[in-house]
Parts: sequence; C-alpha cells; structure tokens
Amino acid sequence: MASDPEQAGSPSPEGGDAGTARVLVVLPYEMSARNVLRTPIAEHLCAHPDLKLTFVSRDAADMQPLAARSARAGWRPMIRPFRTREGLRRLISDARFALGFYLHMAVTYRFNALRGFKGFSDRLRQSPALRRPGLREGLPLFPVFGFPLPRSQAIYRALERLNRSGWRRHVEAERLMAEAKPDLVVLTHLQTSLVTPYFLAARRRNVRIVGMIGSWDQPTTKGPLLPDIGRVLVQSRQVKSDLERFHAVPSAAIDVVGWPQMDICRQPSAMRRAQVLDRLGLPADYRFILLGAYSERLGRHEPDLCRRIVADIAAGEFGERIALVVRAHPLDAGWHDRLMPLSDPPRCVVQAPDLGNLDLLAAMLREAEVVLSSAGTISLDAVAVDTAAIALAFEDESLPYYDRPARRFDMEHYAAVMATGGVAMARDEAELKRLLKLYLGDPTADAEARRTLREAHLEPLDGEVSRRIAAIIADEARQAARARTGRA
Repeated sequence: MASDPEQAGSPSPEGGDAGTARVLVVLPYEMSARNVLRTPIAEHLCAHPDLKLTFVSRDAADMQPLAARSARAGWRPMIRPFRTREGLRRLISDARFALGFYLHMAVTYRFNALRGFKGFSDRLRQSPALRRPGLREGLPLFPVFGFPLPRSQAIYRALERLNRSGWRRHVEAERLMAEAKPDLVVLTHLQTSLVTPYFLAARRRNVRIVGMIGSWDQPTTKGPLLPDIGRVLVQSRQVKSDLERFHAVPSAAIDVVGWPQMDICRQPSAMRRAQVLDRLGLPADYRFILLGAYSERLGRHEPDLCRRIVADIAAGEFGERIALVVRAHPLDAGWHDRLMPLSDPPRCVVQAPDLGNLDLLAAMLREAEVVLSSAGTISLDAVAVDTAAIALAFEDESLPYYDRPARRFDMEHYAAVMATGGVAMARDEAELKRLLKLYLGDPTADAEARRTLREAHLEPLDGEVSRRIAAIIADEARQAARARTGRA
C-alpha cells in the first residue's frame, strides 16, 4: 500500500519524520514471535514505506527473517528481570516485575473461578506433577493463588486494580517508549503479565493500542484482558463470541481476521508430494500418518502409543507402505530423549522441533492421510487443508480421572471444536485403530463436519489474513500519526 500523500511534510515536534508512522510490536512468547515474524505479517508491514517498525521479543534471532529490511525494522529485547546491573532503580523495577507475575496469577485464578470455566476447574483437580509445569507458563493451578475467598468479587476487583496500577511500571518499558515514541503499540498477547509494563507505558502517554488474541484457548484459560483496548484482532467468530461473553468486549471493537499461520495452508504449495516424502526420508510410494507430538507435560502417553501404532503398521493393519511421522512439538526441549528412540525408518520417522519452517508443515499436512494430536492447534491446521484429524482423547483408567488425556478436550475451547464433529475423537486405542482404517480407506470421510468446523473456528480462511492484519495496523498507525502532527 502506498503512503498517504497527506503525511509528507516537515519533521514532527518530537523529532521524527512527520510522514512516518511509528509502530511498536510486543511479542512476549516464542509462538507470538513466530506468528508475526515468520508469517507474512512482518513482510506486509515492511512493505508499507511510511511505517517505522520496532519489534520487541525474547531473542534477537527472531528478526532473522527480516534481516534484509532491518533499516526500517528494528529490534529490542523483552524485559528480562535481574539480567542487567543498572543500579537500584532497575533492581526495584525488576523486583516489582517479578512480584507482578505472581499477582497476575492470583488475578487470573480468581477471574477463571468467577467465570466458572470447566477447563480451569478440571485442571485444579489434576495431580501436582501435571500442574507444576503450568506455573512456568503463568497458569495458576494451585489453590494458594485464590486464597482467601476465590469467588469474592470485591477481592478480585481490588487485586485487578492493583495489577494495572502504576507500581507495575518498569524502567525498561518506559525507556523504550520514550526512545521509540510510537504512534501505535501492538500487543500480541493481552492476558500475560509480561506485557503489562508496555501497556502501562503506552497508556501513560496516550498511545493508541491494538491488541491481538494469540490463540483460540486464551479467552477461557489465561484470565482477564488488559482493559480499554480500542481494537482487538481475533482468529474466528468463536473467539469473538468468547470475548463478548466472558470479557465484556464490545462487538464493535473486535475484528475477526483469521489465523495468520494458516495463510500458508491456503496458498499454492511450492512443495510437491515427492519432495515432501524425500524431506521425510520416505520412499516415493509411501503414505503417512502424521502425529503432532506434545511436550512431556501433555504427551507422556505418546511414545508408548507410537510404538503400538508402528507395531500395527508392521503387522499390516493399515495396508501396505504406510509410515508414522512424529513431529516433535516446536518448544519441546526434551524431545530427543523421549522421541528419537521411536525412529525406525521407513515405518517411523521422527522430526526435530522446528518453529520456522511453516512451508514444510503446510505441505506435510496436505500430504498426510490423517493427523493425530493430543492437544494444540495442529488438528485445526489439518482441517484447514481438509485433512482428517483425530484427537487422542484416551480415557486411560490407569490414571486419575483428571489426569487422563480425555480431560483436555473437555476444556471450553476444545469442547466447542469437538462439538462440530470436524475432529474425530478416539477414547481408546480400539477406537483409534477404527478411525485410522476409516480415513486411510476414505480420506473424504467426515468432510462435511470439517467444513462446519472451518466456518465456525477458522474462517476467514482465504490466504489473506496476514495482509489484512498488516493493513489494519498500518491504518491505525497512520491515523494516530496524523493526530500527533495535528492533521486529523
């Protein structure tokens, strides 16, 4: 999109070019960075010559895809407490940042309890071994975070006000805002303590904010949204409904834009089937089942299950020349010890974690006969390209009821998807075997249910999501820049 001729002119009073709109994009997590910097969103943003972009993330390597455009796309690190020695003021800020993390979890606990989310209630009943890893993700899965009176509206409101008050400011976010002087701040996650200092720094300066919901589960798992966000971009009609129902976000403030990481699924693939099989190390006449593995926290049962599927393949249960491809979760640090012992080409191929190669992932999803998943969004990715998907929702009676894999599909976001029938549910291995035989024999089975799922949870699925998001950000930034320079 060409720059607006009205924006040309003399330098602004704040020292920037009056024809330039400055955008600060905050990417608090690895997946946030992937969904912006490794999809066409960043490319489309950089194509606007009147935008000056600053991306904030955990790792400078996130900017590698934009290296050729670095003159207009800068990078700054996320706040990492206690990593620098800048004196007492920084130390106090870091201490408040750390304390704010625990306050945020207390607020999240109470919000989820007051809203009565079944998924949250069920997770509180899991064994401590399953709940502890959630603490690293900011999930308050222990009752101490709700003590006392977890359903008290008065206590919740008091804690929420404290959580958004000035003591949560951080010198690094304030410094960044003063130096970058953004016209627009884009927060790609609205329910994490990590972005609160950036929100407060922007609001203090009356900087316009656009928010993005990072994933379909966030409205019903991650607690309250940051308040007073003027425009929120969401993936689907279902997510919009969740924001209206549970967070009281006005309908007019919500834009249903689609899933940016699914743009690649709707575009012509540069990889042909023979290339995909070659990349996987499989013979050209093989078909394959793709299992999107999870980390150990949610995928403890997966290695044993894979061994049994491979044994069935070897026994000819699913026909000839069938392989199992196990795709390690992109953030699974312990994948090698857990999954590599399964490797037995060509019957079983294990893929190392890969955050960036979305082209290969999309091609694999297209060419797979069926996709298996214990959790996550890979089932939705499969349905986006009309590949059959099976949820591994086992009722493993050897486990406590709330530790069973089936329980995660009772969570609000997954239950809504499962209600469409677009993802089949296997409650045990016998049911999994039956479904595998069904889809290997007829890939079109349940196609109508997959269409229903796409309409409710994936549309707009037109390959233009990234362009649409970039256009909204650019438009908001230009409006804010015109207001700054007095030419509204």
